[in-house]
Amino acid sequence: MKIARVRVDGLVSTAKVDGDRVHLTTGSVFAPGEETGVSHALSGVTFLPPTDPTKIVAIGVNYRDHAGTRPAPVEPQPFLKSPSSLIGADQPILLPADAQNAHMEAEVVAVIGKRGRDLAEDQVDAHVLGYTAGNDVSERDWQQADLQWWRAKSSDTFTTAGPWIDTSLRPESIEVVGLINGREQQASNTDMLIHSIRACIARISRYMTLEEGDLVYTGTPGTTGRIQAGDVCEVRVGGIVLRNTVADR
Repeated sequence: MKIARVRVDGLVSTAKVDGDRVHLTTGSVFAPGEETGVSHALSGVTFLPPTDPTKIVAIGVNYRDHAGTRPAPVEPQPFLKSPSSLIGADQPILLPADAQNAHMEAEVVAVIGKRGRDLAEDQVDAHVLGYTAGNDVSERDWQQADLQWWRAKSSDTFTTAGPWIDTSLRPESIEVVGLINGREQQASNTDMLIHSIRACIARISRYMTLEEGDLVYTGTPGTTGRIQAGDVCEVRVGGIVLRNTVADR
């Protein structure tokens, strides 16, 4: 199933995505309910972030080709991104005037569907609703200059996700591709992760209770690319395509 949160005529609804149309339903993304009989073309709705998370947890240095010469982390290395930084598909990424070295990071994002803590790896799938595409926008100079990544990773609009959740994807093999202005910048598959998605979620849940709707960004592959006003970022995850333009704030 492909499920989304959409805005149509000023109203927020849940919708099932089928081909080039969305079909509104009576429920939530966690329990979509029945179709209402109302449908729209994809271009006729605004896709909102797929959930309204209590927290966003991301994993640092989780693809070998992104680690480069750095030693691979022995355990998954989570960090937090602020929910206030989250935007959906086709919303602009807005760069502050002093953001001179912002990069896009294409990622597979796990959507938590059921509350859980102290999860074993073999329990994780039962707590994941599905997967979506994400862009963990990162200002590299700020990452180096600041003691914490508060602005480098969580400035307004620096987290993008959507446009929908695919409940059929399997975490052990999901393709992820990142493009800037149509040029491929990153390409990999979750089978190349240093720490599996299940291992990452299990580790997070050991210390933080994961709530329904929370998002887990599972790491970015390869060499990321700098973005600037006028660029178009595109993340492709298992058939999901997330696009955001870049503009100056």
